[in-house]
Amino acid sequence: MTTSRLFRHGAGTLFRTAAHLPPRQIAYQLRRRLGGPARRPKATSLEGVTGLLARMPPPTPEGEPSSDGVCLLGQPPHDPLRAGWDPPVGMLYLYTLHYHGWLQRLAPERALATIEHWIANHTAGVGWEPYPTAVRALHWLGWLSGHIDNLDGMTRRRLLASLAGQLRHLERHLEHHLDGNHLWTDLAALACGALALDGPRAHLLASAVARFAAVTSDQLALDGFHRERTPSYHCLLAEQLAGVVALGPERAEPRAAPVLRDNLARMLAVLPAFTHPDGDVALLGDSQRGLVSPAALAVRCGTSLSQGTDYNAPASGLFRRAWGPWTLLWNAGGLGMPQQVGHIHGDWLGYELSLGGERVVVDAGVGTYEVGPERTYARSTRAHNTVTVGPGDRDQHELWASHRIGGRGELCDLSFATSELSAGVRGFRAAAVHHRRLAWDGHVLRCIDRVVPDHGEPVPATMRIHLPQTCALAVDGPRVRVTTPGGRSFVVHGPVDLRWQVTAVPGWTAMSSPAPRHCLALPVGPGGLEVVFALDA
Repeated sequence: MTTSRLFRHGAGTLFRTAAHLPPRQIAYQLRRRLGGPARRPKATSLEGVTGLLARMPPPTPEGEPSSDGVCLLGQPPHDPLRAGWDPPVGMLYLYTLHYHGWLQRLAPERALATIEHWIANHTAGVGWEPYPTAVRALHWLGWLSGHIDNLDGMTRRRLLASLAGQLRHLERHLEHHLDGNHLWTDLAALACGALALDGPRAHLLASAVARFAAVTSDQLALDGFHRERTPSYHCLLAEQLAGVVALGPERAEPRAAPVLRDNLARMLAVLPAFTHPDGDVALLGDSQRGLVSPAALAVRCGTSLSQGTDYNAPASGLFRRAWGPWTLLWNAGGLGMPQQVGHIHGDWLGYELSLGGERVVVDAGVGTYEVGPERTYARSTRAHNTVTVGPGDRDQHELWASHRIGGRGELCDLSFATSELSAGVRGFRAAAVHHRRLAWDGHVLRCIDRVVPDHGEPVPATMRIHLPQTCALAVDGPRVRVTTPGGRSFVVHGPVDLRWQVTAVPGWTAMSSPAPRHCLALPVGPGGLEVVFALDA
């Protein structure tokens, strides 16, 4: 974001945003804004790396190759070998292009041609910014681990020198101004390089393993969930940590190794808290389906994923309940990492619901990071299965730009038991507190909402439930009968004196992957609102 665009949002918003940043991060932010992104390396290669000491499993691929190039983020194919590495597209697409996440899906000779073309033709630009550099380094290391023995000496030397040069550039430009998953990924790439690369210059990265261990400990909550509170990123970061562990950190840092292994075990243990029966994540925050799924992550790490059980992650505000045929994933709320809230949505007290193995209540998801109506809606409170409080469907937080939050909501009165979950949230500058209770009596699931105003005057509030449009709805007064694509039926009951408002709204399963929703809405009056989910008799 340019400085001129930044100041359009007002001094109050900027102050409330910056107030949560530690002084060190503010200093790095200023340095980044004055110096610009690190797109021009001092050197594009570093001689003195001669081979691999250890091999690592490749990261989960991203992108689908075709005869016309590669399909990224649901967009038409682009062939960088013919059309270049700087197409006129959004920043997320450019980053993803420079990740080289599709290398493992290419024939070896095509993958090598892609790498060599990038080395020769992208000596400066977006691809040298720290985050794409880090992700690309992980994909290159994964590819080299399986193919380096088939390369001739000259090619091997050229690729390793480029990789070492990229890692050296990354080390000089760690993303302290962002912190969070960006800094984690930067250090994961450096740690993998330190453990995998061999040669007289490989020692330059030696300190990265201990630094990475410290960052993993700092960024995990007590329950093991990554503190940015976004399931997709948790799984992606756990996969990176698993890559470092697979390289044998004991060789370089005996004291850091048990920390890394313990943190990986904690990240794997918390997976059930946000996993549906289909094995993929709940769409909390900026989560997406089909990336690094919990089920695939568990298989990669040689562990089992507990399904059909309850799970509590109270430090992170996440709870799973297996109530009869229902699986409830509840996002009570919380900020986790106040200095990095870019992937948080206004979704506190919201939930997702599966019936058997089918998702039947879903959040909006995320379809883009580009500033605009789509991004604004996806982050908004009205896009989630919770309650908007105040005129104009006010958001729980002061959401602005694409990844910024100024004033924040406050969580209160959290309580959890086997058959009941409850908490309250006061939105930013809200004149009332929203209290929600979710309960199971062995037969039906109840969602009970109350909006308690500060000064006695009723405050407008609306409760929303979002269902995939692949479900069929039959509305009969206060009763909505839902039939899933798999043929199961259930009923959502509202109060007898109210009628559901049913609208079509946007939704996404992943970037540029639309999946529209049915939105069911009811007002929350002074006496509260009770909604019941029951199997269709």
